[in-house]
Amino acid sequence: MVNGIVIIMLIIEAISDIRTQTVSCIRLLAFAMLGITINYCLVYQSVISIIGGVIVGIVLFAYAFWSKGAIGLGDGAVFICLGIYLGLSDNMRLLFFSLVGAAVVGGIYGLITKKGLKAKIPFLPCILIAYVVMTIMEVLN
Repeated sequence: MVNGIVIIMLIIEAISDIRTQTVSCIRLLAFAMLGITINYCLVYQSVISIIGGVIVGIVLFAYAFWSKGAIGLGDGAVFICLGIYLGLSDNMRLLFFSLVGAAVVGGIYGLITKKGLKAKIPFLPCILIAYVVMTIMEVLN
């Protein structure tokens, strides 16, 4: 159930990121509240793990703010929301795989368009793909 909710959230926000280069704070807040409610009912994550997962997003959000656009503020907000669902270790793992995927996709895109390392790509589709791959790998193990 949680995987499905996260995938739906990431699909919606990835489409928004591709089309408008924005994410919806209202939708993210709704998904965050749903995540807190599900955690309260199912108790599948410890509070410490949730706080750690949210801190990952806060650090990314702070980096987005101070880097002046190297990564979007919305990407940090998404990882704050994901921290509620995934906890510390899975959110860190997702961030790592998302960054690796974005580096590969951005490199290929930069070479094809001849924009080089300054090419900007939407990050949410990379997060979505990384999460789907992580989920499939988890099911296969």
